[in-house]
Amino acid sequence: MNWEWEELARRVRAEMARRYQEGLSHPQSFLSAWSSLTPAAYEEAKHLKRILLRECAGRSLLELYPGEVRETEYGPVLILRERRPSPGFAPKPELGEAWILRTLRLLYGIGESTEMRLKLLGYITLRDLLSHPRWAWQVERILQAVERRDLRALNQLVARWFPVSHPIALSLLGFVRPEELLFLDIETLGLYTEAIILIGLIRPKEGELEVTHLVVREIAEELPALALLSEELGRTKALVTYNGKAFDLNFIEGRFRYYGLPHEVDQPNFDLLPFARRYFREFLPDCRLETVEKALSVRRTINIPSALVPEFYMEYLREKNVGPLVAIIEHNRQDLLSLVLLLGKLWEELVVRGL
Repeated sequence: MNWEWEELARRVRAEMARRYQEGLSHPQSFLSAWSSLTPAAYEEAKHLKRILLRECAGRSLLELYPGEVRETEYGPVLILRERRPSPGFAPKPELGEAWILRTLRLLYGIGESTEMRLKLLGYITLRDLLSHPRWAWQVERILQAVERRDLRALNQLVARWFPVSHPIALSLLGFVRPEELLFLDIETLGLYTEAIILIGLIRPKEGELEVTHLVVREIAEELPALALLSEELGRTKALVTYNGKAFDLNFIEGRFRYYGLPHEVDQPNFDLLPFARRYFREFLPDCRLETVEKALSVRRTINIPSALVPEFYMEYLREKNVGPLVAIIEHNRQDLLSLVLLLGKLWEELVVRGL
């Protein structure tokens, strides 16, 4: 990120800090920070919006962020792209393989008690059952899928027998090469009949994180942004989202259909929300991403509540000032970076320790 953004962020942080010092607002307590949008939080967001409108007057996004405007067959779209240090997390295929091989319940006819009985008889892994007259044919098919790194087949197999939050489901990420993995988060103007205004993507690349934002500067640019998203999905083997099964992917498919784009989002989706609920449910009041971030010690530089994204975008359109749009971009970027951090935490706690 260039120095222009760093200087802007420094000034915004300084003014928000002065607001606290002058007693115009008060830092929220540890628990109240997890609550829904409050009148105080709304006032803070309005104050932030005023600062950004002032600081960004007359400036363009390309003055603040590295990027380019790309022409597509449907029109132009603004692409912001940067590299971030990777937290050093990389799912290992041997862990995914170990989970599959040790789980005898992946076979038809084997439940929890039968699995325990077979292991007492010395059948510890699926390979041990290759000599068993009843189970051998099923084992061969699973081992072939493991050898081929057939993520779709393995994902369907696991989903047949285990809940979506089970560690074995997350372990399948080990069969994905980093560059084929895509973290995805979108910002919209509302529910499913409204437009997508920002598409945020992270792809691990050469030991770093490539952060990409497809920015819809006006509603007419939603179609070219979706066309570029379709290209990105075409070279993706698996997705990582947060509540993506219920929201993001359904929303994207709805917008593809609206424009008649011939694309379906059919990649295996590793939605981290069920895994977060499994791991954090004992000591967090809820598992909204903002709540989970507190447990991960994430501190946002410039942030607005998700509920205010449409309001900030409409202000950007009315004022023709990129300030409110900067807040949306920063909100989305931190969502994505938190996804990467959360995946590393869940992988370590559920997959590595669970094994």
